[in-house]
Amino acid sequence: MTKINLSTIKDFLKEILFLECLERMFSKKEELTPEEKKAKLKSDLKFCVWFTVIFMLFRFFVYDWYIVPSCSMVPTLLVGDMPFVEKFAYGISKHSIWFSPNLFSGRLFFRNNVKRGEVIVFKHPHDPNHPEYDGLNVVKRVIALPGDRVSVEDGVISVNGVKAELKYKEEVNYYDYPTGQTYIIQRYEEKLPLSDAPVHTVGYIEERRLWKENHFDEVTVPEGHYFVMGDNRDCSNDSRLNLGFVPEENLMGRAIFKIYSIDKGVKLWEFWRWFQNIRYDRLLKRID
Repeated sequence: MTKINLSTIKDFLKEILFLECLERMFSKKEELTPEEKKAKLKSDLKFCVWFTVIFMLFRFFVYDWYIVPSCSMVPTLLVGDMPFVEKFAYGISKHSIWFSPNLFSGRLFFRNNVKRGEVIVFKHPHDPNHPEYDGLNVVKRVIALPGDRVSVEDGVISVNGVKAELKYKEEVNYYDYPTGQTYIIQRYEEKLPLSDAPVHTVGYIEERRLWKENHFDEVTVPEGHYFVMGDNRDCSNDSRLNLGFVPEENLMGRAIFKIYSIDKGVKLWEFWRWFQNIRYDRLLKRID
């Protein structure tokens, strides 16, 4: 019978879980010899390096989180919401990594599994007329997939000839932060065509129903691209306007729930204002 050395197993587990390092960091201070101090410093540095590497890999390729900066997805996402994003859902690209280093092109481990109705985070496609948008993280809802025919008539979406279902919900006052104006929003429950996604709420400003984005001629989504829109339809720069089609390579992940939410105007570093401005009713709520 093979003899199991429990002491060896214990030491191994302590090593991989950094328990020994943590014990040293928080244990009662004792006089150390120069050799012990050197060993302790090396151990502490090792812990910090490994913790940083694992944390960064987690945010690059597994899950990440972002602060919503605009009103384009109201009421699904408010300014100050922090969606938790499933990075591995669509594989990885250079945009999965912060600052989008040009290490490789295309997507790795992509299963072509983007679905209509999903809320996604992506890098803003390059626009030579608006270079200031380069590198911007954007959140929108997928409306149409590669090869789909999509149009908008009087605000109603059609995909491959099938119209979305709209059911009137309510009328609300909406304050538009960029313009500083207040509008009356007509909200509807929308069921997207050819989609298994749950019903979600969209909003229209009555005065803008005649704008060109609400009367969008049919186009075919190119291969390797997606057609996206914001739920706050008349306050969203999306595929109907300057954003255009979103390249597959620019996808960063699928937004699955709100991990945090703080009222507009409170900075993340203003920790003394967090508690009175956190929107507790939005924490850990699923994003439909």
